[in-house]
Amino acid sequence: MRFVGLFFMAVAAVQAQQASSPTREDGSPFLSIPPEHEGLRFEVQVPPFEAKDIAGRTWRLEDLRGKLTLIYIWNTFEARAVDAHASIRDVISGLSDLPEVQRFYDKVRHSRDIQVLTFCTDHDYTHASEYMKEKKYSFPVIADWVLIKKVLPFGADQPYSVIDRDTRLSHPPRSWSLGRVLYEFERNAPR
Repeated sequence: MRFVGLFFMAVAAVQAQQASSPTREDGSPFLSIPPEHEGLRFEVQVPPFEAKDIAGRTWRLEDLRGKLTLIYIWNTFEARAVDAHASIRDVISGLSDLPEVQRFYDKVRHSRDIQVLTFCTDHDYTHASEYMKEKKYSFPVIADWVLIKKVLPFGADQPYSVIDRDTRLSHPPRSWSLGRVLYEFERNAPR
């Protein structure tokens, strides 16, 4: 009899949780997505900069204007650690999401409105190009850990953020996964 009582208490708790959980009619895979006004907030202006990526392309602030730009900050030490321990990747949050960045880059690489730009924080800049060749990644990488501090006021505290069409940086989405950032990113993209 005690088991039946516990069972009904558990069912009642699950039903109460489901009743209080937001339902998403917009197709979002994120059940806890906040209301529209709590999405990405763009307030911090990115300062002018000039830097070459590892492929030799020169990037300037003007290259970001008029596009939504996904910014991803990474380093080869963490990326290699995740590669070596892929079975625990999901347990270790905040580490390399480079395969997902590459998939997103492949999806938007020919877009006029969306782009991807990553920064590698290695002190030895040669590691980034070696790692990119090894993994066959093709997204743009600026390997300059000093530039990150100058360009991104939040530094490398958060591995991903978005720059809007007016070159304003989003506040760090600290509790969001990369998947959630990409969802918001695509939701804010021009139609």
